[in-house]
Parts: sequence; C-alpha cells; structure tokens
Amino acid sequence: MTELAPQTEVSPEISRFDAENATAMTGDFLKRLGYRGSWLPMKVSLDGELYVVEMMFQKRTAKVQINSVTKEIREYEFAEEENSEGGLKLSKGKLIFLIAIMSVGIVASKLLGVF
Repeated sequence: MTELAPQTEVSPEISRFDAENATAMTGDFLKRLGYRGSWLPMKVSLDGELYVVEMMFQKRTAKVQINSVTKEIREYEFAEEENSEGGLKLSKGKLIFLIAIMSVGIVASKLLGVF
C-alpha cells in the first residue's frame, strides 16, 4: 500500500497593485507604443480605482490612467512642453548657417570696398 503525501493548504497569492507597479506598467506601455528612452516618473496618484501616472522624457510628458483592480490602461495622453522663451529659437544647425551667411556677407562687402 502506498502512502499519500500530506496535503498542504495553498493560500492564494494576493496580488498587490501599488504606485510602483503602476509606474513600471506605464514605462512598459510607453515602450510598446514606441516611446523609448529614460522616462522619469514625476507623479503618481490614486483617484478612486484609477492610478494616474505622469512621466516625463526630455520635453514630452505622458499621463496614463490605470484601473487598479483590472490593471487595464483606461486612458493616456501626451503633451509637449511649450517653449517658454517666447522668442526666436535657433537650433545649432540654423545658428551655424546664419553665422556662415553673415561671414560671406562681410567678406563680400570688404571685397567691394563697402567697409
């Protein structure tokens, strides 16, 4: 006769979904959408059953809402940070082009005897 192994009780694993899980899930979601990079978590809040996670990368922000019970992403939105300088914004390439044009103008005016 074979002896049966004693049965042990298996307790169901309790799944905790917290701010850290919501942040990690948001990062994975952004990567799946194609937004790769070092997203920095800025704010996580719980509004009823919804975790609202705000993350930033360079001048782009992402706001993602996740249902804490079903772990479904309910809503997301992206925003670009506005240029707060309010003036003319020159990229490095545009600045080099502008300096080159000015240099050519100065050289041409010297050759023509304007200066």
